[in-house]
Amino acid sequence: MSLWLALLVGAGGAIGSLLRYGIGRLVIARQKPSFYGTLIVNLAGSFAIGIFIGLNWEHQYQAVYAFTVIGLLGGLTTYSTLNVQKATMVNNESRHVLAGYMAATYLGGWSLTAIGVGLGYLLYT
Repeated sequence: MSLWLALLVGAGGAIGSLLRYGIGRLVIARQKPSFYGTLIVNLAGSFAIGIFIGLNWEHQYQAVYAFTVIGLLGGLTTYSTLNVQKATMVNNESRHVLAGYMAATYLGGWSLTAIGVGLGYLLYT
């Protein structure tokens, strides 16, 4: 990877991380459980990543893909926070809430990625 692409990934990642933080703070300010923010960013990010995959921009528009998908959307979505929240929820939430969160995250993320790929593919062709 060139230095230019690495800088684009870093800039996108910084913006994505700040967006994730802001959405998390907004959710908490509205007195909702913090995992709602994580779910929102992970589902939205999965959908957007799917669109870019479907558009097949990885090679045609390397700079845009590096900044947006790897950087911005990679910084926006979060696997580590998801796992910390699941571990915390084992002790603090009902099993039904935890099961619903996991189902929404994994099935929702997979489904939205697939829908995004399909939409991106339709836009690409």
